[in-house]
Amino acid sequence: MADLLKFPANSRPRHVRRAYQVHRFVKSGGVLTSCIITARDDSDAKRQAAGLTAGNRTELWASDRLVAVFGAFENPIASAIRLHAERPPTEQ
Repeated sequence: MADLLKFPANSRPRHVRRAYQVHRFVKSGGVLTSCIITARDDSDAKRQAAGLTAGNRTELWASDRLVAVFGAFENPIASAIRLHAERPPTEQ
């Protein structure tokens, strides 16, 4: 009976597109602009996002997955990092 059932090898048709988020940052680390693009796959999304950088640091996200980073890498996202004041002591 199992040989009568045929499952498609590719569960997603080629024309289906996914949504990606593109975030551009200013030098201080704040978000300059964000937009949503649709693409067939990660490489298509990377190609589109690379054209949106305009010299700024740009991140490409697929849901909660970082796909790529473009632009000025010398500009940090965080301006400062410090320990939380009420950090519990570590056990020794």
